[in-house]
Amino acid sequence: MKFKLGRMKIAIACLAVVTTAAFGWRLAVAQQTGNTSFVPLATSINALMVALVDHSAHELWDAGYQETMTGRDWQIIEQHAIQLVAAGTLTSLGGTGAADRGWAVSPAWQTLSQDMTDAALAALAAVQDHDQMALQAAGSDLVDACEGCHDQFKPDSPTEGILHVPHYD
Repeated sequence: MKFKLGRMKIAIACLAVVTTAAFGWRLAVAQQTGNTSFVPLATSINALMVALVDHSAHELWDAGYQETMTGRDWQIIEQHAIQLVAAGTLTSLGGTGAADRGWAVSPAWQTLSQDMTDAALAALAAVQDHDQMALQAAGSDLVDACEGCHDQFKPDSPTEGILHVPHYD
């Protein structure tokens, strides 16, 4: 069983690296050539936040304060951190929501999307080191990015107190 989990973890890591490299290459080519075409986000940023960011962030925050972390716990947090890295890029693109394009062209929005990505990358580093204190620090940085975004772009929308469903075991 350990051998299969190890191979699965390697496969997930390889997929994440290939996906990130391919997207980064495409983005670099687009920036160098002035061709800013990309596959548009086919959902609203709000839907992305509820379905991906909120769920993954809560898993990361909760893990930072678990009494003990098993190897499986670290694997799960690694997956959520990778999802948050990707979500930082996705939120920077804008989506189908009424305000999404305006948000995406705002320098403050781009900075906050990068802040979310940076916090997720710090969480990935904490996972590699199995460092729960570093995971807590990354979680705190993620809170700052989330609250900063809500303060500037969605001041009337709560950042907490919403039922977090689905919750996957």
